[in-house]
Amino acid sequence: MKVATFIEPGKMVITDAPMPVIEQETDAIIKIVRACVCGSDLWWYRGISKRESGSFAGHEAIGIVEEVGSKVTEVSKGDFVIVPFTHGCGQCPSCKAGFDGNCTKIIKLRKM
Repeated sequence: MKVATFIEPGKMVITDAPMPVIEQETDAIIKIVRACVCGSDLWWYRGISKRESGSFAGHEAIGIVEEVGSKVTEVSKGDFVIVPFTHGCGQCPSCKAGFDGNCTKIIKLRKM
């Protein structure tokens, strides 16, 4: 799949990345129909904050659910979904502390 990849401040490239796979029973794979770059992505693009080279950009999208893990009950294959940055997994320490925009599971996906 094609992804927008951060190289260094001021430099992004389009790269190929492996297609995602279900790793945990609570995972879902979404085929992205439209995505956008959040203003927070611009902080590291402009060099205002740090970002690891090779990280993927964008964390807001809409798409169609392609596959779900066995414990996913809220969405099903074929559902149209919105993926806002403000909704994390609800289970990681960041989400439980009320900082779902910093969800460690979502951040993991960004670095796939």
